[in-house]
This record gives sequence, C-alpha cells and structure tokens, in this order.
Amino acid sequence: MKILKFELFSKCSTFRVPFSIKGIETYPLPPYSTIIGLLYTAIGRKWKGEKFSISVQGNYDSIFRDYLRLKKYNRKDKEIETLPLQIPRLYNLRCIVHISSEDRELLEEFKKGLESPKVYLFLSGGEYPVLVKNVKILRGNFKYAEGETRYSIYVPEEKKNLIWERWGIHLRIPGFCKRINGERECEWVNVYYFSKGAYYEGEILIDEEGTPVWL
Repeated sequence: MKILKFELFSKCSTFRVPFSIKGIETYPLPPYSTIIGLLYTAIGRKWKGEKFSISVQGNYDSIFRDYLRLKKYNRKDKEIETLPLQIPRLYNLRCIVHISSEDRELLEEFKKGLESPKVYLFLSGGEYPVLVKNVKILRGNFKYAEGETRYSIYVPEEKKNLIWERWGIHLRIPGFCKRINGERECEWVNVYYFSKGAYYEGEILIDEEGTPVWL
C-alpha cells in the first residue's frame, strides 16, 4: 500500500465545532474536512469526487483563550452591543497526516502541491500560515504491533478495539463536504479521540518509518 505522509505545524489554531452551544469550542486536532481543504488548496483545484482515507495524529503544547469583540444588535433598544467572545486556541500544534488512496497519480498530485503550493496555506482560515514539511510517499503494511501512542489520535469507530484505554472521547467530525443548492453539506465521520500515551495492540497499518496509521 502506498501512503502519502506529511507533517504540519501551526503556531495557533482553532477548529471550530459546528453548532457549539455556548461560545466557540474547538476540536483537539484538525478534522478530516480541514485536511481535505488544505490538500485541494495546495493543488489549486476543487474536489472532483476523488476518494481517499485520512489519518490525523498530533500534539500541542497548551490551549489558551483569546478574546474577540462581538457586535450584537439589540432589537428592543435598537442599539448595537459590543460583547467579549472567547476563542480557544491550540498553541504550537504539530500533526502527522497520512493519506491513502488506490489512485497513485492523486497522491503524486497532492505531494507536488504540498511541496510547491499555489498559495499560502492556512488551517481553517486561521491567522497564521501553516508549515508543511517532510512530504513523502511511503509503503504501508499491516502487521501485529503494540505500544503507546506518541501522539494524540483520531481512531475510526471500527478500529476502536485496537486501543486498550477504557475511555476515548467520541466525536463526529466533518469529512468530505460539498455545496448543494448553496448550502454546505458534509459527510460526518464517527471517530474516537485518544490522548498521547494510549496503549494499542493488534493488526495495525504501519508505515515504513514505523509510525502507526489510523485509517
């Protein structure tokens, strides 16, 4: 199996959870839709229905709260109110991303785009450009492996049994998105989020550099 592997670094990032009930909440790692957007921005074209799988893992140093001024119209008093809005920021985010596809030409196109993107790349429209490095195409093989994760990870729901930790955080994250009648509609993916140090054991896809791949 051929796998595209690359690393991301962002000084500060926020991956807003849709329909946050109170204020703004962030996912702990980039959701799949963010990675897909990054890839197609890098190659300078829109998604044409290509199918591929994504593995995202990473760490950040800390999370802090930033503030923005929110202007809200008060209908009763017919005045504009200014309110503070908290924005959670992931500080010094580092990620390892794997992309798997049967289309070798698509992987080569992504590789070329990430190495020489058409424009500056950002994560989720962030304020800071994202650094992409160590872009390569590697072989991947399924083999028995065990150990502790070096990074926090998204694990697809069907692979949850590979992690021995009793609890993971169940998340529904956006995957492939498209616009239908002007509305953005996403395919939602069920994953479990496990923090760094989770113990894994079983038949796992491993890239040739020894990194587990959570597809």
